[in-house]
Amino acid sequence: KVSESYRNHDGGGNTKLAQIAFLQGERKGQENLKKDLVRRIKMLEYALKQERAKYHKLKYGTELNQGDMKPPSYDSDEGNETEVQPQQNSQLMWKQGRQLLRQ
Repeated sequence: KVSESYRNHDGGGNTKLAQIAFLQGERKGQENLKKDLVRRIKMLEYALKQERAKYHKLKYGTELNQGDMKPPSYDSDEGNETEVQPQQNSQLMWKQGRQLLRQ
């Protein structure tokens, strides 16, 4: 009974680790989705500014003064270099968690 109890406890721990790894993978996926959506929003905002400037020039014959009309940096991440190792670690944990859940 002791070994059976130990196996049940150990199996439950693996399930919890698998769930944690799975949720971490889900969270990372949501973060990547958010970054992609923010990048798309920046692109659309920039295109809208260009269209407004073009319309203003056609209608009034003068350039529209919008200050900085430079394209946004779409891949600007705060501290992206520091998160490379934890990202690889979480991917490994996620894969292990998925394997444990399949068992």
